Order: sequence, then structure tokens, then C-alpha cells
Amino acid sequence: MKKIFTILAVIASVFAIIFSVLPISNLAIIPAVAALIFGLIAFYLSKKTGEIKKTIQFSFFLTIAALAIVTYKSVFTATEIANTEFIDAKEMESEEAALDDLEDLEIEDLEIDDADLEFDTSELEIDAQELEIEAPALEVEPEALEINEADLESFDENIEIDESDLEDIEF
Repeated sequence: MKKIFTILAVIASVFAIIFSVLPISNLAIIPAVAALIFGLIAFYLSKKTGEIKKTIQFSFFLTIAALAIVTYKSVFTATEIANTEFIDAKEMESEEAALDDLEDLEIEDLEIDDADLEFDTSELEIDAQELEIEAPALEVEPEALEINEADLESFDENIEIDESDLEDIEF
């Protein structure tokens, strides 16, 4: 267990040194913190056994050196902004070139003549036989709707209903 944490501490401290000298020096903080944590765990485990190795101290030294380089770079390195006038001029130039290219393109005239829109109503032919008109199907014949007075008189009769007839009715 002690060997694993010692190896992890050395590897993390080497990554911290490598990242600290690169332009991405701010990322060196992550492996430096990891190296410190792994180194402290390895130091604690080796102190239990009574054998403190020089590699743990070496990883601490590399980590402190990486953090010192990162701190120096962040404090004393000024961020330089490039000349933006050149970039702006180039952007305007490319924009003008694009507009010139668009103007040079020949697009067909999209004017619509009124003559094309006019149509002759005589050309419209509607065949009445081909038209299908859907109407609801009625099953009632018109002759059956006529009611005679004789039919009305037959309805005037009193109709008596027994209770037995009502029991057979289902709703």
C-alpha cells in the first residue's frame, strides 16, 4: 500500500513539473495537489513502519518546485493582447469580398408576370355527373310521412298496459 501511494505521488509530482513549464501552467495545480495528498498518505504509512524513504521527500520537493513555478508565472507573466487592428482589417476585407461575390452572381429574374397568373374560366370544366355529394342516408320514405285523420283517430283510443308487460321491458 505504501509503495502504491509513493509511486502515485512521484508520478503526480512529475506531471505537475511538466505542466508548470508549459503554457498551460495553471493546470499544474491539479497534479500538484494530488501529489501532496498521495505523498502525505505514503509518509503516514511509512512512519507507521518506521522506514521513511527519500522518494517521498523527493516527490514533495518536485511538487513544491512545480507550485513555485506556477506561482511565479501567474504573478510575473503579463497577458499580452495581440494587435487586433490587423484582425479587424482582415475581417472587413473578407466581408467586402463576400459581398462582391454575392453581387457578381447572376440570379434569374424572379419577377412574376400578371399574364402568367390569369386563367380562363372557360378552361374550368366541372362535370356534374362526376361530382359525388354525400348525404346522410335516410330510411324514411316521404309517403310514410303523410298522416291521415283516420290514422289520428286510431291513436286516440285508450291503451291499457298491464304491469306484466312493463316487467318484460328491458332498458
